[in-house]
Amino acid sequence: MRSETIELANGLSTRLADTGGAGTPVVLVHGLANSIEIWDRVLPRLARSFRTIAFDLPGFGEASRPDAAYDGPFFAAQLKALLDRLALNRAHLVGSSLGASAIVHFSGIGLDRIDKAVLAAPGGFGRRTHPIMRIPSLPLIGAWLGRPTRSNNRMTIRLAMHDQGNATEELIALIDRYAAIPGSERSFVRTLREGVGLLGSRKRAEVERLARGFDRPALLLWGNQDRVFPPEQGERAAALLPRARLELIDACGHYPQWEQPDAFAAALERFLGSSGPA
Repeated sequence: MRSETIELANGLSTRLADTGGAGTPVVLVHGLANSIEIWDRVLPRLARSFRTIAFDLPGFGEASRPDAAYDGPFFAAQLKALLDRLALNRAHLVGSSLGASAIVHFSGIGLDRIDKAVLAAPGGFGRRTHPIMRIPSLPLIGAWLGRPTRSNNRMTIRLAMHDQGNATEELIALIDRYAAIPGSERSFVRTLREGVGLLGSRKRAEVERLARGFDRPALLLWGNQDRVFPPEQGERAAALLPRARLELIDACGHYPQWEQPDAFAAALERFLGSSGPA
């Protein structure tokens, strides 16, 4: 996948992969500690039908790591800055985990720029999450224990996968490499603390408020074996989003685009090729 470094409309830098092509573009937004490479198993297929754009969220991958809040409004602003930089008035938005949550938050400032949305396991639709995700919120020692070390990166990637064979050494090494960039510990810990507290997912009332106003066709994709955010949270999300439907993907954990790329891409193609829920 060819990529380039660009400056966003807000002055931060990011890495962009843009396949080009006509029609409404599809913008891919990755999750916590990921980068554009997490889309490698689906992007070539999507590029056959859509102009497909992937970028590194600031804080991760090869993007800038500012001293920022790394909360919902921050990531919504990064998505806006990308659309502004590319002069995209409207796009299909596809997000995974943190990226899906960023799209939900972006709807609060840019709903008119969303054509359709594909949301893969966003957080905030239920309290329950895996205890490992709560470690950074421990008093005094949480930030130190939860920082993105090599052992922690391996543990979190294995947690995200149903089939441990998909937690490849190449993927773990890639995450280790990006975690070694200065500022990564701050962006990782702050992002996780903003979304997850000692009692589980935080700011659920805000997420639910935004979801109720998300008046766009939306497809929720969830792995049946997701241990990060359990699939019953997808049912809650589908009940809140006014024009959403939920599809569960079997033999799949938290990253359907990586573990079940054919099922993920097929669902996306069906959805973007249809009129969406009424």
